Parts: sequence; structure tokens; C-alpha cells
Amino acid sequence: MVCVWNFVCQATPSRHGANALSNTPHWLVKSVQTLYPQRSVAPEVEISPDLSAAWQQVASLCQLSVPELTACVAHAFGLKVGHVSQLQPGDAQLLPQALCRELKVVQLWANDHTACLATACPQLSPEQHSRLRFAAAKAIELVVLPPDDIDTCLTRLFAASDGPACGKARAIDLLSTELPGDDAPIVKFAHAMLRQAIDSRASDVHVHPFVGGGAVRFRVDGRLKRIATVPRETLEGLSRYFKAQAGLEPNPLKPQDGRLRLAYGRRDIDVRLSILPAFDGERMVCRLLDQSRNFSLQDSRFSLTDQQTLRRMTRNSAGIVLLTGPTGSGKTSTLYALLTELNTVDVNIMTIEDPVEYVLPGISQVQVHAKQGLSFADTLRSILRQDPDVVLVGEIRDAETARIATQAALTGHLVLSTLHTNDALSTLPRLLDLGLDASILADALMGVVSQRLVRRLCDTCRQPTAAPHPPAEAEFGRLTGEYPAYRPVGCKACDYSGYRGRLPVIESLEISQALRQAMVAGERRLGALAQLAGSSRRSMAASAKDWIVSGNTTPDEAQQAMGMGFWRELAAEHGIAPETLNPQLGQAGQSGQRLKILLLSSDAALVAALGQHPAYAVEPVNDADAALAYLKQHNDVIGLVMDGGLAPKPTPGQASVDGAQALADWLTGLRTQLAWAGLPGLFVIRTVDAELKTLLTHFGAPQVDRDDADPGALHAALNRLLQEPAHPIS
Repeated sequence: MVCVWNFVCQATPSRHGANALSNTPHWLVKSVQTLYPQRSVAPEVEISPDLSAAWQQVASLCQLSVPELTACVAHAFGLKVGHVSQLQPGDAQLLPQALCRELKVVQLWANDHTACLATACPQLSPEQHSRLRFAAAKAIELVVLPPDDIDTCLTRLFAASDGPACGKARAIDLLSTELPGDDAPIVKFAHAMLRQAIDSRASDVHVHPFVGGGAVRFRVDGRLKRIATVPRETLEGLSRYFKAQAGLEPNPLKPQDGRLRLAYGRRDIDVRLSILPAFDGERMVCRLLDQSRNFSLQDSRFSLTDQQTLRRMTRNSAGIVLLTGPTGSGKTSTLYALLTELNTVDVNIMTIEDPVEYVLPGISQVQVHAKQGLSFADTLRSILRQDPDVVLVGEIRDAETARIATQAALTGHLVLSTLHTNDALSTLPRLLDLGLDASILADALMGVVSQRLVRRLCDTCRQPTAAPHPPAEAEFGRLTGEYPAYRPVGCKACDYSGYRGRLPVIESLEISQALRQAMVAGERRLGALAQLAGSSRRSMAASAKDWIVSGNTTPDEAQQAMGMGFWRELAAEHGIAPETLNPQLGQAGQSGQRLKILLLSSDAALVAALGQHPAYAVEPVNDADAALAYLKQHNDVIGLVMDGGLAPKPTPGQASVDGAQALADWLTGLRTQLAWAGLPGLFVIRTVDAELKTLLTHFGAPQVDRDDADPGALHAALNRLLQEPAHPIS
């Protein structure tokens, strides 16, 4: 883009307001007018000579947000918009700190040919450009950042380059070739293992005893994957090395926690180390925390609807916003993303965490330490005397912390925290169970978000769905009227898993007036609360459905994260009775295993008719003995179908009483041999089997009349049987 300015860059106006005495608009106002010609500032308005204040003043006068003003400045000068997430502190020495602060620029990144510099005032003279190019000894690429972000980046950049003076422990250089002689093989293996873990995007490294030696596993996108097995000597050597680097005791019988710092190129990685004695060795888990990670709702891949909901909840100046979900569901990352958006120079943010995992610039973070008197409740009391605007409480664990957090919310603070519940609605009765007053909670609580993470389909190898659809895709299509857009395949980019990265799915609950009244009235029934929530609640199934339809994940992943609750909630939202769900979805068989119906019949026509069922495979056996043998060897059967044709037929001249007794004995034999399995059973009878039909009706056994011309009737009867609680054969 060609710069729209035809004048030489001028210095900022003097403190006497020279721009106010002339008719020439301030350069920031001119920048705004390149995108918003109708926005203007009265000539008599004096713009602050301080750059940061000028940005805030012009943004306010022109009714723009600071990001919108940044876009205007970038457009006016033909530049791109930068972002603090681009900051790479590894090469701070490229430009002197004095020059950066003089010219109000900061280096974001550099490669062999180019240095990317951010500025809040692109009015650099040719002489200033020359100074920057000379100092960097590279080509210069300018981008625009707001002044407060420039200041934050400068602080981070040069604090990171101050070496030991900054007070941080020495980092382990994973690329170093200088290894101690005696332990060189162990150190070399440890460094290679950590490098591979970082390259694989692993969140955790597990090293544990395994059949006389040890195994190394990485957790990538929430799933563990075995990487290597090692001999016992290597396992013990790794334990000694990590303990020594973390300053832990060499005692192999004591559980210990520690921290390490890794340097891997330009990346700084913190490691939370946990060592636990096990029966046949020591288990080690390394949690990898990339300190260069950027936290934002957009980078966390929240949908636009979910982003807007989260921002709406935290837009209040006071109140409590809670995130719920199991360990590993991304609650902390979401809270950090919200804090990053709230973090401006005029907002005082403080956190209480156990432990502090990521360091957030400009935010005071306190780590809980019970032995030093820093419990959640005690620290929260102290923090409230520090005049905070926003307080993050890592977790509400007890009644005292809940009570203090609620009081903080009522006295003008925005409180963010987490709670362990299965869903958002369960949070309300849980907080009441902690002893909070219902009326106080109703006033303080602004919203609750329950979160899970699902794996994201790999963009490189995913393929469009097509018939025949596996059970999960078919059921999703039946419930929603839409089929998933893509399914996983696997390629080198995703390590042949079919997935790369994860997506958040959330249930959001904004506290409406109706809910507040119900809470004050003492309502705790989840069904009633859900009905009162109405449009202020968006289900997790709805969030997951959007990702599935758009081809970002699959129904199998949603079920993995949410269990069968995903299907029940999806059915309810589309007005379909949850009782009609395909029971195959809830079976805990092996991954990829097709579940079976065991058919007791020698009738080839019946085998063929039942074999047309789209959801189940059919395993035919000739009699009860063969069925018993199969059930003892396999665990993939979910139902039994018995052919009435196997029942004993009356012989000529046999009394009807004797014939009925023979049928009863046959049924008793079936029950004796097969009832232990607890599987539902369906009898297929023919018109000629009148006596068997009467007997089955008497016992209440499920049955269906055989119709060779209509296999669909047989399939429908089987579906009805499998949707209901188990009816073992009578």
C-alpha cells in the first residue's frame, strides 16, 4: 500500500498545544479519517503531547477502540498491524535499548535478512530509518502497535536479555553440544527426548517403569502416545538427571515436585516436574509450558459466538464469572485469554494461583504456599487491600474462599475463578452447598462457562464424508438433519492421527433475572433451572454441533469429550426422544470394533435378513451350546436374537400338555445357558408357532413375527429392544 502522506514526519506537538493553535489536524486524527472520513476532532481540542495519552484521547474523541485506531494508523502509513504475540525475546541485542526507547520502537522478530520493528508513531524521518537499518544490519519491516503494547514489549524484551540479573534460574540449553563426560549419554538422551516433545507439540512427557525397564510417552492433543522403551539403567539415569537439574533430593522413596527451564532456540520452556515412587521404579511427568505462548480467545479457536459470550460476561465492572470442567479442559488457558484482553494500563489485575504456570506481563501473580501462610483465602484477603480491579482466583476449593470471592464481587471487583462441576447448571447448587447465601450469590454471579476440548481435524488430510456412514455419523445426521462435513484420514503433518490441535466447546450460562429469582427462592433442581435459563444458556452440544457441521471435528470426538451426554443433549435440542438413540454409540468396545448381534438360527434367509441391518454385524450360531461358547470368548455382542424355528415341534399324537412342557423346558434351557450375559433377547416366531407365541407372551418375552418380505420390520423390532433397558431372555 502506498503511503497517503506527502509530508515529512514531524515531531509530536509541543506541550503548549501547537496543533490546537493551527487548523492542521493531528496526525492521529488524519489517520482515522483515511478509514472513517466522517470522524473529526474540533480544531480547538488540544491533543496530549504524550504519545500514549494521545492515542487514548483520539480513540475516545473519534469513538474508536484502540485496535480500530491501530488499524487506521497502519492503513494511513501503508503498514501492517503487529501483535504482541509476535515478540521473540531471543535477539534483544540486535538493537540497543537506548535507541529503541528514543525512537519508540521495539523489535518483534528477526531472521537472517529482515528485522520486524513495531512502532506506535510511524512518522520516522529518513535519518531515523537509516539509524535503525545500521543498528540492525538488516532490512527493516515496520508494523504498528499501540504505545502501551510497545512499552510492554520493551520491558519484556530487555528484561529477558538481562541474564542472571533478572533472577531466573539458568536454563538448560537443549541445543548445547557441551555435555558432561560421565553422564553424556543420559543427558544427550534427555535433551533429545525434550526436543522431540516440543517439536511434537506435546503438553506432557511421561517416563515410567515398564516391564523391567521404562517407557516414554508424549501427550499430544490430549492423547497419550508411546514414543520409546528404555532399559532400567536409562530410566534411573533420567531420574537422577532431572532431580539434579531441578534441585531436588536424590531420595528415590519420596514424592517430589520441581521446576526446570529449557532454552530451545528462541523459545523459553518452563517444565513442571513431578516425581512419584512406584512399585518398580519412579514415575516422572514433565509438564511443558511455553512461555512465549500468546493467550487470546481468537488464538484459542473459540467460535465468534463463544468469544462474544465470554467478553459479554467479563464486561461487567463487578461480579463473579466461573469456568468449570475437568482437569485438562483448558480452563486456565481461557482465564489467561480473558485476562489478556482485560489487561490495560488503567486496570489493576492480580491473580492467586497454585501454581503459577505462565507469566503474564503487567499482571501481579501470587503463588499459593500454605506453609508460608499463603492459602487461597488468606491471599485473597490481602489482595483485596491492594486495590485490584480484576482478581483471578485459581480455584474455589472451600466455603471460605467462596465467601470472600463473593464479597469481593459485591464490593466492586470483577472476580474470575474455576470450580469443578460437570456442567454450568450444576454450579448453582454446588455454590449453595458451600454455604453461600442464595440472595448474595444471585447478586454476585454474572455467568458460568463449562468447557471441554475436542481434537481438531487435520486440514491437510481430512476428507469429505460419504455413504456408507459409520454409526456416529449416521446418528448425527438422523438427529440434526445434517451430516458431518469431514472425517479423519491421517498424514505426516498430523503424525497419521487424522487430528492436529484442539478446539474448545463450551456450555455458557448467563444469569438472567428469572434465574436470579429462582436462586433466591432456593430452586436447586437442574431441570427447572435449565427451563428458566432459556435463551441465556447455550448448550455444549450446540457448540460442538457447529464445529462438526463446519468440518472442524467429528461426532466421535464430541462423544469422547462429553460422553453420551452429547447425544442426549443433541437429541433433546432437536425434539427427538433420547430413548431412540442408537445404543451402539454407548458401547465401550475397542476402538473401531463393530458390535454384533448373536443370532441363534440355521435359517439362511433369516441370517440374510438380519444381516442387512446398517448398524450391527450378525454372528450366526446353530444352537444354545454354540452361543454359550461364543459369548465366553468374545465381548462384542450387544443383543441376542433367537429363531423360534429351533423350538421343539410336537410329534404326531403328542398331548398338547406335553408339547407345552417341551417348549417351556426349551426356554428354561436357553435362560440357564445364556441369561448370565445379561443381554437383551428377541424371539423371531412364525405364524405356525402359535403355542410358542402364547408362552412367550405369558412370560413377557420380546418377540416379532417373521415376515420374509419385510426385513425392515425385524430391524425396527431389534432397534426398539436395544433402546430399552436390558430384557434378558426369560
